[in-house]
Amino acid sequence: MAYSTTPVLIGGGTAQQSVYEVSTTQKHELGTRGRLTDGREFEYVRSKHATAIGHDKLATYTPMIASDDKCAIQAAVAAGDTQIPITINPTIAFTENELAGCFLSIDKHDTAGNGQLYRITGHAAKATGSGTMTLKIDRPVVTAMTTSGTATLVTGCSQVKISAAVTAQAQPVEVAAGVPLVDIPAGSTTAQYFWVQKTGLANVLFGTAVGAVGKSISHGEDAGSFQVTSYDISAAADIDAFVSLGTIVSLLPIDTEYHVVNLMIA
Repeated sequence: MAYSTTPVLIGGGTAQQSVYEVSTTQKHELGTRGRLTDGREFEYVRSKHATAIGHDKLATYTPMIASDDKCAIQAAVAAGDTQIPITINPTIAFTENELAGCFLSIDKHDTAGNGQLYRITGHAAKATGSGTMTLKIDRPVVTAMTTSGTATLVTGCSQVKISAAVTAQAQPVEVAAGVPLVDIPAGSTTAQYFWVQKTGLANVLFGTAVGAVGKSISHGEDAGSFQVTSYDISAAADIDAFVSLGTIVSLLPIDTEYHVVNLMIA
């Protein structure tokens, strides 16, 4: 039986890009999920970051920035509209439709309708500096909005980077995206499109605290690494600070080496 490294898309159909391929041409909607026949699941993402991501290292979604948070609704929006204008002051320019596949969260509303999450389907280019950005969305607006409302850009899979090092089991400040199976070049000049593994067996880089088989793993103390999750189970603050990214499968992982884990990244 032939084995394919090209995922079957969870929404139906076969991917146009192998999990061992990186492309400068976007071949799927960002955020698309796919699964290999062995059950490993992947997400299609993009990197525009200046730092390359090594194979089998942890990649994270680029942390949100203040200019994307709680943007004012620039003009009234009627129920049923499929565009939402926001006032934004980006520190980087957005090319046309760069945020397609990302989400817009409605944070504050002066009537019922708080908490809506719309997927962005397109927009015009936006230069740096304060101004209006009109976002096309995937479904009609549920409840009319006025200029007293606010919305937040959730860039997620459109902005992926190598994970930052976590010092001495400190709480991570980034959200795990997954593990690419190939080296990803820096994307600051040309955007890079690729799959990151979310679930199933993976051979990943370990940081300082290595643990043993069956132990939970989280963000590591070296950039791009994992390490055993270590906290005081009686301390509520410790429990809240760590999210398990999977479990160790290898018997005796060693610092700075690659070892097998069972990934469980949402």
